[in-house]
Amino acid sequence: MDPMNYTPPVQPAPAPSPAYTTSCLKAAWEDVKATPNYISRLLVLGLIMCVPILNFVVAGYLLFWSREVPFGGRSLLPQKIVTGKNFEYGFYAFVLTLVVGLIGGIIGGIFGWIPFIGWVVSIAVSLATYVAGIIMQMRMIMGQSLGDGFNVKDIWEKARRNWGQLFAVTLIPMAIVIGISLVLSIVVFSIMFLCIMGAAPTIAAIGGAADPSFAQIMSLIVALAGPMIFCTLILYVVLSVAETFAEAVAIRGVAHWVARYAPEWTTLSAQRY
Repeated sequence: MDPMNYTPPVQPAPAPSPAYTTSCLKAAWEDVKATPNYISRLLVLGLIMCVPILNFVVAGYLLFWSREVPFGGRSLLPQKIVTGKNFEYGFYAFVLTLVVGLIGGIIGGIFGWIPFIGWVVSIAVSLATYVAGIIMQMRMIMGQSLGDGFNVKDIWEKARRNWGQLFAVTLIPMAIVIGISLVLSIVVFSIMFLCIMGAAPTIAAIGGAADPSFAQIMSLIVALAGPMIFCTLILYVVLSVAETFAEAVAIRGVAHWVARYAPEWTTLSAQRY
């Protein structure tokens, strides 16, 4: 063979990484909308979210529904909500969120004393703990064990594969809820202010009386407290429903993220046997 005319063989191009037609966030939203009457289903979940302790089932319900995605499942939102398993794993999700929230709170509190920079760090820590809480919950439900959610080393290794998608799918839904919360809070406080202004003549009359009667005092309390309690209750319910919508998209979206960037987690439960 003439070395001057030798042409090295053409090496095959490396296989491209999988191309996804949609983002994790959009894929999650499409999954949620695929269920007929999905709004009413999420409204029921939002109302359950208002009930302390019982609201654990909401997280468990969404986690179990989303767990199917890395395995290739694409089912609709399940009909049954309140089950023992949903409550159990919802409680595990609460524990994970509580632990990471406490750690984040301590870190944020330490840096919070630093002028300006401390506030920036505190906000960044709050966002990071929220993202960490959801991905820890997803690893927990993939292995169906509370201990799986605390494997920080593995979670960190997998999260670095695509930070952008992970932050987008968790923070964008919550950012929308925060925006809704601010708008509704302004509306509610404006209504409360108008109620107080409307009761101003009554306040002045009772305040000017030498010896106001018990009935007058009670009427003033009802006039002021009634609308405030009602508006606060409505605000609480609406925000709980909005938070449920955000969690449904975020948790389902993280499941899509796991399917794309951490498929190894599909073997977690099998590894223990």
